[in-house]
Amino acid sequence: MLILGSAAGISVIVLRKVPYLKKLTPETGIEGNVWDDFFPEFSRTLKSVKLKEYKAAWLVELEKLLRKLRVFSLKMDRISESWIKKVRNGHGRHFAALPVVEKTEIAEETAVKAQIPVKTTMEDMKKEEQRLIIEIAKNPKDSKLYEVLGDLYIKMNNLSDAKESFEAAIELNPDNGELQKKRSQTVEKMVISQ
Repeated sequence: MLILGSAAGISVIVLRKVPYLKKLTPETGIEGNVWDDFFPEFSRTLKSVKLKEYKAAWLVELEKLLRKLRVFSLKMDRISESWIKKVRNGHGRHFAALPVVEKTEIAEETAVKAQIPVKTTMEDMKKEEQRLIIEIAKNPKDSKLYEVLGDLYIKMNNLSDAKESFEAAIELNPDNGELQKKRSQTVEKMVISQ
């Protein structure tokens, strides 16, 4: 609390003295930009960065960050779902009356529609990825959607996300040997590519 009070006091003093500083040092250019006068090294460094030249690189990095956040949210969803299952198994008598959610016809139709065409551009694959993510958000218990998303990531050569998608599908459908096989093939490709 003492530090915050001190910082506020210093700020008030500096702000009250700015008009006097303008009068005393007209050659410094303080009338235009106080930031340049108080922090000249930082200001020169900031001006020397060519943001427009690196715009594409920034966008690529932002996309990577958003993908990682999406994978993280999928992991958190799977973890919370496993906790819910543990709670229900531990206290099964209290939850016996709750209905069990089954696959619907809509989810099966979506999984059939989600089959990826053989020839697609990267832009088409990204659109399909977004569509699948939206479908997964609508129906997070459909392992087929996660499997199709994993297959799409394989085509996009995004092996870490493919592995995550297959793991999510395996958690929802642990008896599916095809999913286990796809996951192990993806892990092998990841090891080879490193």
